[in-house]
Amino acid sequence: MRGIFSKIFLWFWFAMAMLSVAMVLFTVFTGFQPIGRRWMANALGLYAHSAVDFYAHGGTPLLNQYLDDIEGSSGIRAALLDPHGHEVSGRGLPEDTLELVQKAAQTGQSQMRAALRWSGALVVPSPDGNYIFVAQVRTMRGLLLQPDLGMALLRIAVALLAAALLCFLLARHIARPIGQLQSAASRIAEGDFSVRASPALAQRNDELADLARDFDAMADRIQALLQKQQELLGDISHELRSPLTRLAVSLELARRGDATAFDEIDADLKKLGELIDQILTLTRLQTQADRATLIPLSLGSLLESVVEDARREGKTARKSVSLERSADCLLKADPNLLRSCIENVVRNALRYTRPDTSVSVLLTVTDTPSPLAEIRIADQGPGVPPEALPRLFEPFFRVSGARDRSTGGTGLGLAISQKVAKLYGGAIEARNRAGGGLEVRITLPIQRNTP
Repeated sequence: MRGIFSKIFLWFWFAMAMLSVAMVLFTVFTGFQPIGRRWMANALGLYAHSAVDFYAHGGTPLLNQYLDDIEGSSGIRAALLDPHGHEVSGRGLPEDTLELVQKAAQTGQSQMRAALRWSGALVVPSPDGNYIFVAQVRTMRGLLLQPDLGMALLRIAVALLAAALLCFLLARHIARPIGQLQSAASRIAEGDFSVRASPALAQRNDELADLARDFDAMADRIQALLQKQQELLGDISHELRSPLTRLAVSLELARRGDATAFDEIDADLKKLGELIDQILTLTRLQTQADRATLIPLSLGSLLESVVEDARREGKTARKSVSLERSADCLLKADPNLLRSCIENVVRNALRYTRPDTSVSVLLTVTDTPSPLAEIRIADQGPGVPPEALPRLFEPFFRVSGARDRSTGGTGLGLAISQKVAKLYGGAIEARNRAGGGLEVRITLPIQRNTP
């Protein structure tokens, strides 16, 4: 954090120094009239009366000695005019003060001017007439050439140190949480996904605290994704091990002359190919690589094709599939992906519904609040335990009991259906029916209803 801390510290300090200089220059060049006039009226008034007294009692030598003293101590260059308008000190008038002297002589009133150089012509009444004390204060000289140079430097040093302390605290207040975020990011980069930034910034209530919360949300998301990835790799390894083991056994039996082993090898190869295809499909969906493939299609026609194929598959097990639709509708999607989404759910329902029962597929269309197609697929099987419903669409998740891997599924079908539904802006959910069985509801946004 040395870089950003130094930049913040130096820029704030530089800004404060420039602001101070600008205020001084503004006061000097524009003449801060209330302060300048008040100071000249009070301070120069005392100097003026003293100068007249010194001249009255000691003449020009004593007056010049006094004028030298005030010029050396206060940086005030002065001169004195007698009632006849003669400059009695022999010094001459300070620069650019003639106009003030003339105006003071004409009006009989003191004249002040606060600009780059503060000037004044002060009228001092006396029994012999009005004296005019002319003085000029060089403000920049007063700032830079103090009689007590050590004290002036001490004041400047104190001001700079106070500004430095303030800038240090401010820079630290800004840079420290950035350093803590950097440290947390480094630990995550090293593989420690348990680190979080919010606890270290719990006392803050600003944008940096919001950034820490967003950082923690990102870390949570990354940790969850990596955990799911590890679980998925473990599940894939487990799923591949079973058919590979069976293939090895069947191959050994075939070598011994068992002709039926070739049928087992063929069946396991088909299952292995199906599993790999589904894994590839799921991977593509997770990267949303198929989002660009969008063509208009009729959802009603797609459902008829899926249901017809499912009817043929269910005949041997004495299971039927019925389709009911209130209207047809159009939507843009990849036909193969959308078919896979619906077909996985229908086949899953057909697999678990009891013999001599039917799987019902219902399509309804609603126009409010936005055009939406709803597909309900219900079976008459054993249903799913309530605690398993939230995990039903996770990859490789299987319910113990009636819905286990003995049914022949890969555990990826419903996960693919959920990914496809989300890919096209829809949703999928499952619930147990009151009369028994499982009902899966798929909702998809559509273009419009057709009669």
